[in-house]
Amino acid sequence: MLTHYESLQDDPDAYRVIAETLARTGVFGLPVGTEEARPTAFRPPLYPWLLSWLVDGAGTLSNPSVAILQLVLGGLTIGFTWDIARRLLSKWAAICASVLVLIDPILLWQSSLVMTETIATTLVVVTWWWWVVRIGRTEDCEPKTAKGGLTRSDVLDAVVLGSLLTLCILCRPTFLVWAAMLAAYLPVTGRVTSRARAAMFVITLAIMVTGVGAWTIRNLSAVGHPVWGTTHGGYTLLLANNDSFYDYLENKPTEPPWRRHAWEPDEFFAEYQSLPRSGDEWADDQVAYAAARSTIARRPEMFWYSCWVRMTRLWQPFPHATAGRSTSLIVIVGLLHSLVYALILVAVWRHARQLHPRHWRPWIAWWPAVAIVITLSGVHAVYWSNPRMRSPAIPVLSIAAAAALVRRRD
Repeated sequence: MLTHYESLQDDPDAYRVIAETLARTGVFGLPVGTEEARPTAFRPPLYPWLLSWLVDGAGTLSNPSVAILQLVLGGLTIGFTWDIARRLLSKWAAICASVLVLIDPILLWQSSLVMTETIATTLVVVTWWWWVVRIGRTEDCEPKTAKGGLTRSDVLDAVVLGSLLTLCILCRPTFLVWAAMLAAYLPVTGRVTSRARAAMFVITLAIMVTGVGAWTIRNLSAVGHPVWGTTHGGYTLLLANNDSFYDYLENKPTEPPWRRHAWEPDEFFAEYQSLPRSGDEWADDQVAYAAARSTIARRPEMFWYSCWVRMTRLWQPFPHATAGRSTSLIVIVGLLHSLVYALILVAVWRHARQLHPRHWRPWIAWWPAVAIVITLSGVHAVYWSNPRMRSPAIPVLSIAAAAALVRRRD
């Protein structure tokens, strides 16, 4: 945070300007002049809304306040990672997992930017922690046959889980898939009675529908369209599926991981700027969606190949070579992430017996970890992808790697 302090002033995704506009005008939007704002759904609401509380009386979001917020979120991520690993593995594994999260280059870099990677990672870890502590407790793994209805504790569990999943979706629409996978798993968690599990599922789903529905209704009123996520999805899909990127994939040379150069999107940006504009951000986003679908329809083979490339890029250990990024830095980061992957393979080898389907009930506590990997892989195989987008799964990877330290008999 000290060495990259000035990076907090940058605003690559317009979260800062939306937060300042919201604090100054009371409108979740982009500034029009000095005192007016145009409502927008360009970004999901949670992070800008949270930042708006840190805007000072002059209408400015100061760097120190953002730095403190990012430090608090990062500290929470480390703490909850430690406690999850302590509960599921061992104290030594917990120390290892929390250290891996602490020194992870992606999380460190993103913490110095006004972007959602830091808060998204925290929300995922807190949600998984609640699942471990309350939903997938080891003592509740066996199915219950006793009769009984819903208790206050069950209601609390469902309300908190539904609220956390709602915050995740309002932070990143990608998490809708993850939230659905977790909610759908509630009826088979094995805890309490089947009637109570069904009721918990309904409560969790109702809270999620209410939270996302409120954002959708707001957008219908303010933007004129029932946008449940953002008006940015079309751009993200087109960024991943355009002729310039497809041509790059067809013609890219074979290079070592530490010399692999990233795609230069200048040609794409020029084509994107030439698309017809109506001034309606939802309609403009639909134009981007249509352009992406057109590219996919014309070049289906490249689409499927690009899906594979995007998924591998999401999880690749070595970052791309870019201007100003030294080879030594790329090698160090790549080796660190390769070490994490190697430890995960060791953990799989050491505990292969526990991966047998007959042991599925104790793995209920791990379902959010499995689901977030599936979610990120599936969504970013189609939409734009790069290594920073795996940030929410880094604590998951770290805990899985720390399992290599746990003995087979434990």
